[in-house]
Amino acid sequence: MRSIALSPERLEALLARLERVRAVAIGDVCLDVYWIADMRRATLSRETPHYNLPVVEERYSLGGAGNVMNNMRALGANVLPVTLLGRDWRGGIVRECMAACALPTDALVTAEERVTPAYVKPYRCGHGDVRYEDPRIDFENAEPPARAAEEALLAAFTKAAEDADVIVVSDQLATGVVTARLRQALCAMAAAGKRVVADSRDNIASFAGCVVKPNELEAARAAGLAPAAVTPEDYLPVARRLREMTGGDVIVTLGAVGAMCLTDKEACFAPGVPVSPPIDIVGAGDSFLSACALALGAGAALEEAIALGNLASAVTIQKIGQTGTASAAEIRAVHAGRKA
Repeated sequence: MRSIALSPERLEALLARLERVRAVAIGDVCLDVYWIADMRRATLSRETPHYNLPVVEERYSLGGAGNVMNNMRALGANVLPVTLLGRDWRGGIVRECMAACALPTDALVTAEERVTPAYVKPYRCGHGDVRYEDPRIDFENAEPPARAAEEALLAAFTKAAEDADVIVVSDQLATGVVTARLRQALCAMAAAGKRVVADSRDNIASFAGCVVKPNELEAARAAGLAPAAVTPEDYLPVARRLREMTGGDVIVTLGAVGAMCLTDKEACFAPGVPVSPPIDIVGAGDSFLSACALALGAGAALEEAIALGNLASAVTIQKIGQTGTASAAEIRAVHAGRKA
């Protein structure tokens, strides 16, 4: 299996081209909510035997597909987000977050009956600098989108995709935006020659003709195989099986090991970028998907795209307690062996 690394000159050429890419991103935009409670201010309730959680800091950021969109925007691309939101306070904050990130909201669809997905992360702090995270509070939809909402979403997406260099899919929720009808539309666009890059937790094998990008666990589950170790050689049968199932090129991310890709011609491997602890892997896959998909939209070879994806992930895992982004300057620093 051929190993790939980007030279400084090739990296610069790729980064410069990313700013000219027109990307459409569709998927499950979630709101990440951080509530920081200072337990030094807590008081014991008079009605129940519990101490309250006095929130002293509140932060919001784009999560899920929203983090993918934000990452692409941070690399300078022209990004048009497409998703379905509820008419609730979380949906309003998602729109505010997008505006703050210079992401257009023209193709966002709102449905009264929908819940805007959110992940609320309560943290407790006290004396010293140690923080403990309480169980996460999730807002999700119990049912798939209603027919009318799905029709509106399909119409918005079809219009948005007309001039796109690359279509990026972030399919995370079982009852989320990427319905069976939307997958059919995506596969039809791929068959017609559009570059579609899909990341899906549960349905990766359903994206026929697309470039699919599962992580090692998602890939093995979809292929019905269970490699013993996380190495490119062990995952080559998995990638081959996925390529047989989808008919498109396959990328499998392998955590700290790196990433591999398989086309109809060959398999390649891009080693991971060593990063010293502490690290936080939340959002690493989003950063990889963003940089990789933009590189493909800019005309890069698949093996170059995964090498760029590794660099972007190496940037964001150094950002503790946040689903961060990777800028071109930060990617250059990591490539040169410096801290992002």
